[in-house]
Amino acid sequence: MANEMRTFVTVKSEDPKVAKKLQEIFKPREGEYEATAVDVINNIKGTDYSYENETTKEDWDRDVDFPSNDEWELMIGPKWMYVEYDHGDLPINCTITLRTAWSVPVPFLKVLRDILQTIDEDCYLVGSYEDESYDPCGAFVYGKFEYDDIEDYDEEYDWDESYEDDFYTEKWHDEIYQLERDVETAYIDYLSDRIANPQDYEGF
Repeated sequence: MANEMRTFVTVKSEDPKVAKKLQEIFKPREGEYEATAVDVINNIKGTDYSYENETTKEDWDRDVDFPSNDEWELMIGPKWMYVEYDHGDLPINCTITLRTAWSVPVPFLKVLRDILQTIDEDCYLVGSYEDESYDPCGAFVYGKFEYDDIEDYDEEYDWDESYEDDFYTEKWHDEIYQLERDVETAYIDYLSDRIANPQDYEGF
């Protein structure tokens, strides 16, 4: 089975309509507690796709009843995705954890950013990710003007030290959080510079 990557997403916006949109996008099928990639695609596009083993259709046809490979690559990326979502009235209070195979779902993060920016043009996504083996781990930001930055944390996780030091993993996560703050600060600085010096960004 593929390694599981967990991606922790924070949506930076003060617009309650953004939170409502998140709730719509991450709504699971009836009877389920978390949304799958297929649920997310259906919620965004208004389609009725399904997995073969999760439908009562006797004539299930992959070419009709499941997203095409191109559509999957454009909207999701990894071969599977599950979403743990806790809703809040404001986007900052919504908890989003994406569990995917092997890699960060970069295509989906870009799709999500673009959708939310139709509601709040200043909305952006920031967060971190970690493979179940802690290789890789890192942080990202997806913002205005199609700005994106995703950076792996350079230090290798030391499993031996983690067994000897009860606080090793906690300190490790502190370093990932600092990287997240650093990439977010770089984005904010970029926006400030773009506002102050628009002539430097002509054509971008």
